[in-house]
Amino acid sequence: MNSGGRMEQSGLREKEKARVRRELIDTALRLFERQGFEQTTVQQIADAVQVSRRTFHRHFPSKMAVIFAHEEDLMAQLLSALERRPDTESALTALRSAIQDLLLDESEAALRRHQADTARRARHLLVSNPELRQENFTGAMSRKHALAQLLAERCGLPETDLRPQLVAATCFAAFGVGLDTWMLGTDHSIAALYKILDGIVAALQQGIDVPAADTGPH
Repeated sequence: MNSGGRMEQSGLREKEKARVRRELIDTALRLFERQGFEQTTVQQIADAVQVSRRTFHRHFPSKMAVIFAHEEDLMAQLLSALERRPDTESALTALRSAIQDLLLDESEAALRRHQADTARRARHLLVSNPELRQENFTGAMSRKHALAQLLAERCGLPETDLRPQLVAATCFAAFGVGLDTWMLGTDHSIAALYKILDGIVAALQQGIDVPAADTGPH
């Protein structure tokens, strides 16, 4: 087989792996929503997708990992979009542009809608399950570190510099507020999510302070 044929076969295998991964995530979320996270087993998820437990575990170490898989995927895509931004942009300017590039890319519109729906459903499960929230906190630490590391590299700063760490930590907290606002709202479109996240990062750029109450004479 020539190299072109091998590359084509490899590409088809990767597409099939991605399809199975998405189907496992969708099916797991549906079962979690219908019968509860604790009551759902890995075997039930695998059976519903018509794959083996071994196939499930090739994609995910546990059923809990399924819920956070979309966050890992989105963070990898966001970091990739951030890496493509010009070095002349400040950290938050580059981050705003990266979010726009990621969410509003028309060539990936269908995939982004699917990812947004997955994020909304997974976020709802997190809000209602303390065990999942604790696990998400642990996973978020590594994602936050990856963002801080990339920001430090972009700005030519050592990893020990507190500024990129502070920006990353602040953005993660802000993204959580934004996702909850979007999830609890009535408009679950990509455009609505982008508007919320862009507004949040814009507010961080301007600096946030809550003014004191008016204590002057009435």
